[in-house]
Amino acid sequence: METTVEKLKQSRIKTTTVVPAEIRKLAEVSALTELGQGMDIKGFRQGKAPLELIRERVKPDDLLEYTIRHLLPEIMTGALKTSGAKPIIRPAANITSRDPLTIELIFVERPPVTLKKPEKISVAQNPVTGATPAEVDEFIRKILVQDRTEAPVDRSAASGDTIRMSLGAKDEKGNPINELVTSHYNILIGSEDLLPELEPHLIGMKKDEKKTVTIPFPADHDITTVRGKKVQVDIAVKEVASVKLPELTAEYIKNRLGAERSPDVFKADVKEMLTSQKKNQEMKRREEELYEKVRQATSVELAPELIETEVRGMVEDLVERLKQQQTTLEQWLKSTGKNQKDVLEEMRKIATDRITLRFGMQELANAKKIEPTAEEIEAAIKTAEKSGAHAGHHHPEEDSRPGGALYDEVRWELQMQKLVKEIVGEI
Repeated sequence: METTVEKLKQSRIKTTTVVPAEIRKLAEVSALTELGQGMDIKGFRQGKAPLELIRERVKPDDLLEYTIRHLLPEIMTGALKTSGAKPIIRPAANITSRDPLTIELIFVERPPVTLKKPEKISVAQNPVTGATPAEVDEFIRKILVQDRTEAPVDRSAASGDTIRMSLGAKDEKGNPINELVTSHYNILIGSEDLLPELEPHLIGMKKDEKKTVTIPFPADHDITTVRGKKVQVDIAVKEVASVKLPELTAEYIKNRLGAERSPDVFKADVKEMLTSQKKNQEMKRREEELYEKVRQATSVELAPELIETEVRGMVEDLVERLKQQQTTLEQWLKSTGKNQKDVLEEMRKIATDRITLRFGMQELANAKKIEPTAEEIEAAIKTAEKSGAHAGHHHPEEDSRPGGALYDEVRWELQMQKLVKEIVGEI
């Protein structure tokens, strides 16, 4: 087979292979034999019919597809040898001619990456204080409020009261917003269950009082039709009730939470948990700051095939998550008010950022000479192999050797862990 090589922009190499007629015929024989395995042809045992009879029953496009499947490994091997390409993703294959059969492969190599002033990349390491008594009390209050008792009162509503009301809503043009209309709505003022912009208008209202207010809705609201818009809300209070919380006792903690704790020990546990949350939040903030700075400092020209490969992975992940939620991509698109074109465009932007970040982080690790030890890699590979075995996945032995898929994946993860730890520090 004759293969020509052409270097393209964005670190891509195109190879074009013309398949000789005699080699194509041999591949077609293999393809017809494979296709015939599942055919029932009268007068012949399954898979034993003459190839010409099988050919008559096979669509030309199907025959071509199976023929290329048989040819592709040899074409790929020859193209890699001729071009000397070192691809970082699976190459894209295209048929540019059916006669003579001509296959074009696009190999994407690692692009040149520039990281601006890697020695200057750092993050602010804000100190983390322990949870305050007020924060502990507020957390416990949110638990106690679930077992509250209420009593109607003949006074103006105050923070901590429950209001029973009906709500109506109209958009800026005066059209009703059906998703926001309800005749029975209960809200505990200060519970953060209602828009913060609406709660202040409830304070001071009494039973049978009505009010109309204009509220700006956040850009990420669950109801797509009101995102980032001003909405006219009609409030009609039916009842104001005072709230009494249960006392925090050892008996309450045991019955409600299933824990043998005194109130003081429970408060200490809550403080420790909230403090841990603060530490995790600060660590996440540091990491996000690092990633954003690396993205901003990284210059790289990405091949479209590289981006589309990332997008395909994102789509597959989304479909799998939706499947676990017992819904489909079509149903999800309908519920979110998005169309497929817009979602794919959003994913391409995310994919571009992700790939840019990965290249930038690798450059930063190289600049700082961060490398896991052989012992660390070996231990991580053993853990990965054991985990894979439990899940029913067995890695070929060559995957665990230097240059193998598992080896490179483990090395990368360890390298990134070390890099992040060095820059963001510990809390």
